Amino acid sequence: MKIVDKIAEKAAENKPFYSFEYFPPKTSQGLSNLFDRIGRMQTLSPTFVTCTWGAGGSTFEKTTELSAVAQTVHGLETCMHLTCTNMDRGKVDDALAEAKRAGIQNILALRGDPPRGQEYWTHVDDTFVHAIDLVRYIRQQYGDYFCIGVAGYPEGHMDSTDADSVEIKYLKEKIDAGADFVITQLFYDVDGFLAWEKQCRSMGIVCPIIPGIMPIQSFNGFRRITNLAKIRVPATLTESLKPIKNDDQKVKDFGVQLAADTIQRLLAAGITGFHICTLNLEKSVRLILERVGFVIPATVARKQQQHQIINEPVHKDTSRRDSVDANINPMIWKPTDDHLGRSESWDDFPNGRWGDARSPAFGDLDGYGASLKVEPRKALELWGRPKNVEDISQLFVKFIQGTVPLLPWSEGSPLPETEAIQARLVTCNQHGLWTVGSQPAVDGKPSTDPLVGWGPRGGYVYQKAFIELFVGPNEVAALVEKLRTSSPWITFFAASRDGEVVTNQTGDVLEEQRKIAELKKICGKKQDEIKTDDSSSMTTTTSDETPACEAPSTNKLDDEEVEDSNAVTWGVFPGKEIIQPTVIERVSFLAWRDEAFDIWREWEHLYPKGSESRKLLHQIGHDYWLFNIVNNDFRDPEGLWDIVA
Repeated sequence: MKIVDKIAEKAAENKPFYSFEYFPPKTSQGLSNLFDRIGRMQTLSPTFVTCTWGAGGSTFEKTTELSAVAQTVHGLETCMHLTCTNMDRGKVDDALAEAKRAGIQNILALRGDPPRGQEYWTHVDDTFVHAIDLVRYIRQQYGDYFCIGVAGYPEGHMDSTDADSVEIKYLKEKIDAGADFVITQLFYDVDGFLAWEKQCRSMGIVCPIIPGIMPIQSFNGFRRITNLAKIRVPATLTESLKPIKNDDQKVKDFGVQLAADTIQRLLAAGITGFHICTLNLEKSVRLILERVGFVIPATVARKQQQHQIINEPVHKDTSRRDSVDANINPMIWKPTDDHLGRSESWDDFPNGRWGDARSPAFGDLDGYGASLKVEPRKALELWGRPKNVEDISQLFVKFIQGTVPLLPWSEGSPLPETEAIQARLVTCNQHGLWTVGSQPAVDGKPSTDPLVGWGPRGGYVYQKAFIELFVGPNEVAALVEKLRTSSPWITFFAASRDGEVVTNQTGDVLEEQRKIAELKKICGKKQDEIKTDDSSSMTTTTSDETPACEAPSTNKLDDEEVEDSNAVTWGVFPGKEIIQPTVIERVSFLAWRDEAFDIWREWEHLYPKGSESRKLLHQIGHDYWLFNIVNNDFRDPEGLWDIVA
């Protein structure tokens, strides 16, 4: 059914409506658990759901699978996002065909963005330059089959310098080309949105305009997304967050109340539809809907459930071939019952890239994937034009010391907890071991501690020291051997861009020794090919396409393989089970490995082809290895650094 028809039904009943947005997690485990979560959230009765699309089609398979399962298994009216940037016509055709085959009738047509930081980016297909081109193409190919939505920007598109009236003119052109409804970017300035919506109506836009509502889930996440999308943050909101920004639970509670208040204000102004960006989290969304009065409180619903005899899962039978397309494999997902609501908040406190890989919320929250997080001109201003590895080392040192505000892998300046290990990190980077993540050991600090505290007040937090860093090809074998023999408390993963993985967590000592010997042989052979002059400059390959040192073989592991998880951050809080927001395991490391190396490519593309900086970054991205190292003795604050730094 088309979204505009469902909206019309709600209008005829004089009822408000709401919808949910989901993104595809990076791992199969996360996707499987998201299927369960969507099934539970189905009971909240959203009018429709949307599934996001990664830049350049990077999430093609997972987005189409997620959309198909939501539509065919859960019976939810689903709108699949589709971007045309860095997408050729064939991939667009495949996506639209997959959507139609799954019975999906709704597409959110977006231009999307070039991979962030690509100053020298050019569009792949002349057919698609702007979102309006995608709208026209869908209409040409499918006529009236699809209901097409487009994006609206109450505060202007982040890449645009046009006045509001010009932006609205572009929006009107998209609608005239065949779009049926508008979903807006998130905002926190309600008065600004209402003024923009009024201006849209005055310029002849009569289709549904659905405001995007994003609850604040964490202070750092809020800061990241608002900075990236250039969202205005009212001064009153900033002042309200200041005293609670270090208490994750209070921030989440505040976010729920703020979203509920926003919806109430919009309802009072005559806005009747709301698109909630869930970030794949469950509890906050339900609480918002309860506060507004759209759903009955969960405590009441659970009491009702406990009086029923439940004979089957709340999900539809995934074994029925008439309800699931042949391309969807229901065997990868086994629905679970959760009538007491125990699963809705198990990942309430995701903590950076090392959150639990099983979480439905494991992955990119902003939809850009690997990105530099800043505009190309700003990136060049920050990082200049490095000529050799010493230039790279100095950038990392300056970041740790606070004179460079961010690096390609960071979302901002180092966290306050970095003060405890700053000298050690400086030493690592001066020696060419480039650190992109770290934390000090913590043994039972209060959850309100200004440097390392998190979670609800009144608890205690713990951390194992860990570090993640890029290591040059000449040092890889020696570091691996050192980590294996230095301490029984040390665990590590190391991986190349090309897929080789080395770890001491397999329990197969002979296999590890074989890999170390192979590393020594390969990297030793390459030492003769990689010349370093007295100023530490690195000779580069003559082609942007040819790596200087390739890994010998591929050893990629399916992320459904059974493996041990290593909790490196955990907290104990009154009346709660132990919370483990930071978990390092092979699947999460490999997911981050792919993104970390893609960021080298993003940085590389800031510079013209053939330039010295581009060749340098290209070679580093192919030659270096990514390490993650943990000292599991959380009561030893110096052990890790004595080995590495």
